[in-house]
Amino acid sequence: MRCSAPSKLMLLLAAAGSFLLSMTATAHAQKPPVDPGPDSAVTCIPHERDALLAFKQGITGDPAGILALWQQQQPDGGHGDDGEHTQDCCRWRGVRCSDRTGHVIELRLGNANNDIVVDRDATALVGQISRSLLALEHLQHLDLSYNNFSGGPTGRIPEFLGSLKNLKHLNLSGIGFHGSVPPHLGNLTQLQYLDLFSSSSMGAAYSTDVSWLAHLRFLRYLNLGSVNLSTVTDWPHVVAMLPSLTVLRLPGCSLSGMLPEPVAQLTSLVALDLSRNSFTGPLPEFIGNLTGLKMLDLSSNKFTGPLPASVRYITGLRTLDVSYNNLTGLPREVGTLSSLTGLYVSHNSLEGDITEEYSRSLKSLQHIDLSSNFLKIEISTKWKPPFAKLRSANFANCKMGPMFPAWLKWLVGIEYLDISSAGITDRIPDWFPTAFSNASFLSMSKNQLSGELPANMDIMSSLDELDLSNNSLSGQIPKLPNNLTYLDICINSLSGSLPEDLGLPNLQVLSVASNSITGSVPRSICRSQGLRTLVLANNHLDGELPNCFGNNVMLFLDLSNNIFSGMLPASMQNCEMLQVLDLSRNMFSGRFPVWVGKLKRLRFLRLRQNMFSGKVPTNLTNLGCLQYLDIADNRISGSLPRNLSNLKSLKQKQSAEMCSDVFHVRVFAVNFSTFLKGQQLSYGSIPRIVGLNMKVIDLSFNNITGEIPEEIATLDGLLNLNLSKNHFSGNVPSKIGAMQSLESLDLSGNKLSGEIPISLSTLTFLSYLDLSYNNLTGAIPSGSQLDTLYAEHPNMYTGNIGLCGPPLKNNCLKTDASEQGPFTRTEEGRWQGFFYIGLGYGFLAGIWLVSCALLFMKNWRIAYFCLFDKLYDKAYVLVVTWWAKADQEDMQLS
Repeated sequence: MRCSAPSKLMLLLAAAGSFLLSMTATAHAQKPPVDPGPDSAVTCIPHERDALLAFKQGITGDPAGILALWQQQQPDGGHGDDGEHTQDCCRWRGVRCSDRTGHVIELRLGNANNDIVVDRDATALVGQISRSLLALEHLQHLDLSYNNFSGGPTGRIPEFLGSLKNLKHLNLSGIGFHGSVPPHLGNLTQLQYLDLFSSSSMGAAYSTDVSWLAHLRFLRYLNLGSVNLSTVTDWPHVVAMLPSLTVLRLPGCSLSGMLPEPVAQLTSLVALDLSRNSFTGPLPEFIGNLTGLKMLDLSSNKFTGPLPASVRYITGLRTLDVSYNNLTGLPREVGTLSSLTGLYVSHNSLEGDITEEYSRSLKSLQHIDLSSNFLKIEISTKWKPPFAKLRSANFANCKMGPMFPAWLKWLVGIEYLDISSAGITDRIPDWFPTAFSNASFLSMSKNQLSGELPANMDIMSSLDELDLSNNSLSGQIPKLPNNLTYLDICINSLSGSLPEDLGLPNLQVLSVASNSITGSVPRSICRSQGLRTLVLANNHLDGELPNCFGNNVMLFLDLSNNIFSGMLPASMQNCEMLQVLDLSRNMFSGRFPVWVGKLKRLRFLRLRQNMFSGKVPTNLTNLGCLQYLDIADNRISGSLPRNLSNLKSLKQKQSAEMCSDVFHVRVFAVNFSTFLKGQQLSYGSIPRIVGLNMKVIDLSFNNITGEIPEEIATLDGLLNLNLSKNHFSGNVPSKIGAMQSLESLDLSGNKLSGEIPISLSTLTFLSYLDLSYNNLTGAIPSGSQLDTLYAEHPNMYTGNIGLCGPPLKNNCLKTDASEQGPFTRTEEGRWQGFFYIGLGYGFLAGIWLVSCALLFMKNWRIAYFCLFDKLYDKAYVLVVTWWAKADQEDMQLS
């Protein structure tokens, strides 16, 4: 299911906007600066102009030029380039003066771009809030919201703001102050609007005492969002002492426990937001006492039990949000709220049947979200819903099937509809494209929709995103709506070729993976210059890619498991932003593409099971973001590049700056498997592999020669290293024990020689090891880790005739295999051993002869017997043992 939280938030704000604007002229939205006009008679008071200029001096960054016209008066009395508009502070941007006295009464410098961080930084003021503002004694309105002010050395809200006694409106939201909220703000007794919403990344602002709020008797709007109030227990009593309060927003304030009863005394409230806290227990019936509420947001808490039926007494309620809790019941009384425009109850544990009775009076409803519950929508096919103005509906994970809900055809004004995972096993009705011709978002994924797609889908001219993935749709892909930006129809049974006019001008995401699509990729795909994600995996597509294929914004390209052939088009080197490239299991040929080394943001590269040839290009080691490299089962030859240490993302401490971008790919349904620990394992999707930070190098089944570079041991973040079935020679890197993250190591089927490095026994995470069929010699390193691996994989040393010692049965006579003397096989064969045996035992016979002669010189028969008996026994045992070992080696070689 696609996440609907951003859409829900936008819809919630839209629904709440109308009554907030009518409630107060100083609503939370930003207002444009007031310009008194060229005919205004008021002029700037000099000392207040100086105060504003001093404030400007504290501004170190002004990317949008907000304060560009704030200039000092020219020494000669001139007016600068813009005449008197430059010297008259009453005409400066963001400044408003009293028409009667000329004093500055408003300073509106809030950043209007307060939703997206990138846009916000492009227009935000940077610097400190100067104490010079104290000279503006008549200031009534101060808005510095969503700028990048540090608040001075302490990073806290400046205490001197509490001295601006005439302030009625103070908005410091989104600035990111941290530390304690100064109680000095309680001196602003004329205050009507206070917004201290915190967005600090350095540690949220906090307060241990809010008793100062009781002095703000005229306060109508209070927002302490994300200010930590976890130690404040009397906040309900304090806010209950504010007789004029109409809006209370305390989201994300670390409040806990059951909803306190003094909240029921806030009968003057029209908006209450206690979302993103840790409130527990059932929602109390006294919620119904807040009869003046128009907006109630209790989302993202831990409330249990049913939504209280007393909610019916809040007759003017327009927005009700109790999503992301543990609620179990939804009362029918919700259907009596005739003023309700937004109902959000998603991500709870709601059970039961939703019938027509639940919506009998919801004539004003525009947005509804029942998703991620255990609800069953039991509505007659002949029912006509009363909410004709419905704009968004999310019924994901609600049981609506098995038939396609016929009552949906009356929602002709719908813009957003999600009926994914709804248990529908029907065909898509013919009326579908006409009924939803105004929709911009449609998701019907994870059902069992069958049959063909409607032929007239192109009439859905407003459609922006369409998700039909994980169904049983068949037939060909029809002509698609021209304005589509997102299309996911993967994991179906679609057949035929791709539409010739596939190149939709606005298309950004296209996935038709895991179908039975045939033919080639149409050249029209090149017209989709905004295409960022293309997934054609697991089909029967063939032929060569168009020579215009690729663009400079593409992030994700998966063409795996098809029958594509030929060389890769040179135009693909234009995909400079590419992060994922999967061309595996095709028939691509030609030399390994050198231009891959220019894709500096590439994180995932899989070319396995193709016919690529040539060397691994040296510039591949320039890919500092690369964390998954799989070029197995090709015809790659030559030696590996030496500067593997440049692959920074394969290290535990990665420092590649460009790799810090958030990896975000919306297509995630295609199953992904990788070879790890000697078997093929499934990991769900490529984005999940990247998100799990799985670091892999697989070069197996190629013709790579030369030594394994020692630099490979610097890649201490690798989890899987597979160099098997190549022609590597030389020694196993001596410092391989430095690769402390290794879980799987496969060097089998090469020509490696020398001893197994002792450091290999220190790899504590290693759970799979295969060194079989090489020319390794000497004693096997000891250690419990290797002993455990051998018990699980007893063939991991097979085919190395020079290895000895436990856990193998052939013991080493000496620690150093190079010093095993006359029992080492040579090119002259086993008979050379007899020469050394004869030589040694000739010397031994001489010693025994002299000894026995000295002891038994009087009896030569005894001397002869002693010599022959001892020499025969020793020689016989030694020769027989050596001969048996030689026969065993011959058998292994054969």
